[in-house]
Amino acid sequence: MFEMQLFLGFPVDAIYASELEKVNPNLVSQYVQDSDDYLREVIQNELRFLGKNIGKIITLSQLELIEANIYSVLKKLVPDYPYEETPLYVFPIEHSST
Repeated sequence: MFEMQLFLGFPVDAIYASELEKVNPNLVSQYVQDSDDYLREVIQNELRFLGKNIGKIITLSQLELIEANIYSVLKKLVPDYPYEETPLYVFPIEHSST
């Protein structure tokens, strides 16, 4: 069964994708998995995002905490990217409830 949830994600542009390809795949797989405890990869409107499911309802303080966590993990993978120039996006996605 699927239900809608919100997703907070970092839009992966060509520069970030190129830098991420240079990272050891074992390191990437430690942080990017199909699990709510890690970053997930989602394709939305033909754009690639790395981020987290954030549920159906979230407070601003929770959102800020998750945003900081996402940027922290992204910086472990690609430390020299100008993250301050790229805001995160919130959008609904289908999520398996099983």
